[in-house]
Amino acid sequence: MPRKRIEPTIIIKRRYGEEEEEHNSAWKLAYADFVTAMMTFFLIMWLMNITTVEQRKGIADYFNPVALSQSNSGADGMLAGRAVDKTGALSTPNAPGEHSVP
Repeated sequence: MPRKRIEPTIIIKRRYGEEEEEHNSAWKLAYADFVTAMMTFFLIMWLMNITTVEQRKGIADYFNPVALSQSNSGADGMLAGRAVDKTGALSTPNAPGEHSVP
């Protein structure tokens, strides 16, 4: 009597939504931005509560990108009223032509 051949059973597991899971982490970035904004907001509120008016003005002046120096007119600044010419040398404020500083 011939023997029956027993074939192995093949089980295929399918996971639905695998493709969606790969691109589903955008909410983490949005949540991290939100948490950072909330932390910043509460730090500002805390600083507003514990600082005086003079201290707040000092903090605001520190973060002001336009005002480099409140006390000097610019003549005592980094180049002290001089300009750099084409060769890279510093010119004097009274230099003639294109080398003078207005």
